[in-house]
Amino acid sequence: MVMFIGCGHKSEAWDTMDTAEVLMDSMPDSALTVLSSIEKTSLGDDKEKARYALLMSMALDKNYIDTTSFDVLQPAIDYYLEKGTPEERLRTLYYQGCIFLNKSDFDMAMQCYLKAEDLKDECKDTITYANMLVAQGNIYAKSCQIEGYVRNNLCASELYNKIGEQRRELSSLIRALDGCISLGNIERSDSLMSRTDSLVQIHPELNEASIRVKMTYGIRFNSDSVINNILGSISDLTQYDDETKLDITLGYLNLNEPLKAKMIFESIAPDNPKTNSFRYISIKPEVLEAAGEYEKALDAYKKFHSTVESENSKIYSQKTTVAQELHEIKINHLYSIQRKNMQIWLGLCVLLILIIVICIIYYQLRLGKIKRIISEQEQSRLQLENENLQKQNSVLELERHNAQLECEKQNLATENMKLKISQLESDKHNAELEIEKKNLAAENMRLKISQLESEGEHLKELLTEAKLSKPVLDAIKERSDILNGLLAAKISDNDTYSKPYDIWINQITEDRKSFMNSTRLAFRASHPAFMKYLEDHGLTESELNYVCLYAIGLRGKEIGEYIQIKRHYHTSTDIRKKLGLKEDDTNLGLHIRNLMKKL
Repeated sequence: MVMFIGCGHKSEAWDTMDTAEVLMDSMPDSALTVLSSIEKTSLGDDKEKARYALLMSMALDKNYIDTTSFDVLQPAIDYYLEKGTPEERLRTLYYQGCIFLNKSDFDMAMQCYLKAEDLKDECKDTITYANMLVAQGNIYAKSCQIEGYVRNNLCASELYNKIGEQRRELSSLIRALDGCISLGNIERSDSLMSRTDSLVQIHPELNEASIRVKMTYGIRFNSDSVINNILGSISDLTQYDDETKLDITLGYLNLNEPLKAKMIFESIAPDNPKTNSFRYISIKPEVLEAAGEYEKALDAYKKFHSTVESENSKIYSQKTTVAQELHEIKINHLYSIQRKNMQIWLGLCVLLILIIVICIIYYQLRLGKIKRIISEQEQSRLQLENENLQKQNSVLELERHNAQLECEKQNLATENMKLKISQLESDKHNAELEIEKKNLAAENMRLKISQLESEGEHLKELLTEAKLSKPVLDAIKERSDILNGLLAAKISDNDTYSKPYDIWINQITEDRKSFMNSTRLAFRASHPAFMKYLEDHGLTESELNYVCLYAIGLRGKEIGEYIQIKRHYHTSTDIRKKLGLKEDDTNLGLHIRNLMKKL
């Protein structure tokens, strides 16, 4: 990209055009002089030629030099309508339409303005867009589409107001007011009249146009007496233009004075361009009809309606043509975007490949650096090991010295032992008491062992049943093995047999889920009626596990501390509801254990 940008070069004419563009709005005559000083042969590429053509067309238009030739603007048309920005396309279409207007080719001018109108959301050149709306409105007026004429001028006045162009805003408001009067819309006319009056005080040079519109307003909407006063103040018709004469004609028609109306109407020169305007041909039938010339009036009416239909068909054709062209432009734009996207993706792929190659090179360099660092660390580690060996030798020497000191301490310990023997004799009595306690505990243990033996026998019987599932048999076998080990430990007084029991206790206390499942399976085998009763009442597997903890003798608080679940009390409440117990009924654990004994 840097290489391609660096290859672009603008000629000296480009800087001169910058100067002319700065002077264009404030001093258009100076801008025209600056542009005229540029030699066309000195222009560079097509873009530079297009810019010169557009600026020259702008300078000619702002200096009121009308041209009917495309010789000047053609380079801008060829370049900007395809490759230009929205602002450049808007300006090119506007000045192209102005040339068609100068040639009285209103059809082609309207096509240019309709294309320019579709750029309103893309461009930021407000003043050119507003000028285009005014020019398009004039074409609407010529084709007797007064609504479009008023709409365009109102939109243009708002745009002029946003950029502070009050003089142009006032001109657009006066034209819109004139259109509203022609449409007979008195409310809208009154609203626009107040706005124009406030702006005329700032720009008195437009007062003459404002007076003419006010006269038209008075003739159209006021009473006969007011119209009579307005017309009575007219002394010399020569000081009024043809547009005002048409207003005066309408005034005399309203007063039912057809002869005066016809006289004023006929004072307009036949070769005047106004005689071809829609306003002229629309008033002519009324004048002839009021004067009693009915055949001429009928012909005038026919001409008026045929002209209106012709203009409407032209505008419909223009809009259809423009729609087709816009569709083709959009299709071409989409193809252009696809090509650009393809170029972008190709560039991204190349960039990605370069990044991958760079990453591989970087990885190799990084890997070599890491190997070098590892070898350096290995060398430093060997040095540290040698130093540690030397330190260990010194430590061994210190330990030998400490051993000698330890022998001396043992001699002292012998003396202390003699003192402790006397102390042990005093503890002997306490030991005898402790033996008695242990005998009592042993008696209790024998009772428990008898219970365990019966439980073990019951579990062995269950193991012999083939109807039990494998998980249940595994749980029973595991507990049977633990009971056997515990019994062997107590019978032989050998702790070796109790080690599996201790391991199992640690496992089941750490793995709560496994323990609760094992307990549920054991109860399913040992107390099937009890488990079936719970399942018939709709208890889930997790709730069955919870109930089995009550069955082995735990209390609710102990269960909550063991399972460590926040929903402990919710689970207890759900089980109570399913078993038909209320909150103030018997203790849930007591109820479970009594239920197990009954079943």
